[in-house]
Amino acid sequence: MFVANHNSWMDIPFLGHTIGWHNYKFVAKKELEKVPILGKAIKVAKNVLVDRTNRKSQLLTLKQGMRWLDDGVNLCTFPEGTRSRSGRLMPFKNGAFKMAHKAGKPVIPISICGAAKVMPSYWLFPMKPSYNVCKVVVHEPIESEGKTEQELADAVRDAIIEGLPEEQRPLLTTDQ
Repeated sequence: MFVANHNSWMDIPFLGHTIGWHNYKFVAKKELEKVPILGKAIKVAKNVLVDRTNRKSQLLTLKQGMRWLDDGVNLCTFPEGTRSRSGRLMPFKNGAFKMAHKAGKPVIPISICGAAKVMPSYWLFPMKPSYNVCKVVVHEPIESEGKTEQELADAVRDAIIEGLPEEQRPLLTTDQ
């Protein structure tokens, strides 16, 4: 499972370019189905959708994600749950870590640096080329076995923070 910070629409193509364009599914919020073009692409690619307001949907998403992981398909998640408007790392939701932990799969933390400089959350299209502005840092995998879900989440968060520039780090690293 790949887990990355999220503060720009550019995070998705950066992640795809970094890990390759095959053998993975995104875990995305159901609201994205309503976004023109993107919603259709999410459904056609059979990505994992979660309705965050529906407990049954959350449980089904957990099971579906664990099946994909067991079948050797990687999942990509942004555990903040949405793009950061401030550019700083936000608290993590626990779904990704619960999924990896229950499936006994490792998590690969990824730090995406500078994406909001290319395409801020309030902008419709990229403002400038990302060359020499953005960087993606892939960290060593963190095994879920032998850890609690919270220990796994903390280890992944610490790795992502380590790879971020100062202006993207949370103001309080203990805020989870």
